[in-house]
Amino acid sequence: MTKKRDEMKALVIDLGSSFVKSAILDLENGKLLSQKKTISSSKRRYDDKLLFEVPVGSIVDTVKELLDQGTREYGDLTSLLLSTQMHGFVYRTGQTPEPVYVSWQDMRCLHQKSPGLTYLGYLQELFSKEDMEDCGVYIKPSLGLCNLYTMLEENPGLDRNGTLYTLGSYVIEQLTGNNICHITNAAPLGLVDVRRRRWSEKILRKAGFEGIRLPQLAPSDFASCGSCTVNGRTVSVYPDYGDQQIAVLGSMPEPGDGLINIATAGQVSMVSEVFEPGEYEIRPYFEGRVLRTISNMPSGRGLDVLVRFITGGTKLLTGAEVSVGEFWSAFERQFVDDSQGIAVDMSFYATPQKLDGGEIRGITQNNLNVNTLFSAAFRDMAETYWENLGILAGSQPLERVVCSGGVSWKRPELIRMIGRVTGLPCCLSALDDEAMAGLYRMALCCSGICRGLDDKREMILRL
Repeated sequence: MTKKRDEMKALVIDLGSSFVKSAILDLENGKLLSQKKTISSSKRRYDDKLLFEVPVGSIVDTVKELLDQGTREYGDLTSLLLSTQMHGFVYRTGQTPEPVYVSWQDMRCLHQKSPGLTYLGYLQELFSKEDMEDCGVYIKPSLGLCNLYTMLEENPGLDRNGTLYTLGSYVIEQLTGNNICHITNAAPLGLVDVRRRRWSEKILRKAGFEGIRLPQLAPSDFASCGSCTVNGRTVSVYPDYGDQQIAVLGSMPEPGDGLINIATAGQVSMVSEVFEPGEYEIRPYFEGRVLRTISNMPSGRGLDVLVRFITGGTKLLTGAEVSVGEFWSAFERQFVDDSQGIAVDMSFYATPQKLDGGEIRGITQNNLNVNTLFSAAFRDMAETYWENLGILAGSQPLERVVCSGGVSWKRPELIRMIGRVTGLPCCLSALDDEAMAGLYRMALCCSGICRGLDDKREMILRL
């Protein structure tokens, strides 16, 4: 059935860790009519630095404000699509009148469960690799399962029959009354049987989550979750898509591509037609396919550690405030790639493989400066990506490396290093905003303009 012309504008919103990006898209003509970028809601301040909670009401308010503005400016706007950061969750009971979003950056599972044993360590013993195989993920600090388990154990008075949400499904429920999430956001909780595309009763039972009310898994990639009425307009609300999957889709990968997403967080991935376990995560993708993925890759937040060290030292010694942007502008003007024997391990944030932080090695009396430090950091990042892409590919030859994410576009020095280390053609994704490009492809399918994600690939968003 042909859609009416007044149903061909969509509001798309990417609820990221650092920024909320939104746009009004003219779907038929591939035009970005307007866009907005704001800083994401701030986390609550706690003495415990392992906690990372964001008042979820402020996130909902942001979406509602964008809907209000969009429908006022465009009377023919009738659909909303969301892309959200993954792994985090909202847990709501009658005891939590002001629920919070527990971010993927929350690490409360590193609290001590008993002397010498963290909650993470306990869960790694409780859930074997075989237990988690069909979930496609393993026990790790950012996993929703780990931090929800810790939350309930540390707060024994908290009801265990509350309602669990992904960030997106909470927003969707506030708009439509339906707690529905897309499998790309459900799976990173660690509670989904990805092979069979359903909630895992085995994992839920073993975690003691049997009484928790779960979101309904969206029946298809392109099915509406319900609707809301804003300024007299009925807006269809579509599922919350995982930000990594949307970025991959926006990169328009070809068979044989190795994908590197470098943003606040980082992952390497490959699209696969089959669920084949290995030394990697298997995350749901679209249209029944999966993403072989290795997360906890060196990323923008790791580079920020080095930048804060330098700008903090500058302020301490001179009193001068140097912004991140000012640092990188000055850096680009003088950078020469030469590590002079310096080596950097960029594991500054805890991972299951390395909980004790990164390091800088090879320092002599005259080789440590900004250039050598960042040369070594870029090389460590590139070598880590390449090593892990090899794990994903197995016996399948890699033909090209495609880099996406904000850091990829801002740090050409890093992209050049990746090309040198891999020895393969290394390019950036087709557009410098993969989230918008990916959401455009999804909106084309949700609207009925395209029959599937590979249909009419020539329709590319013009930014």
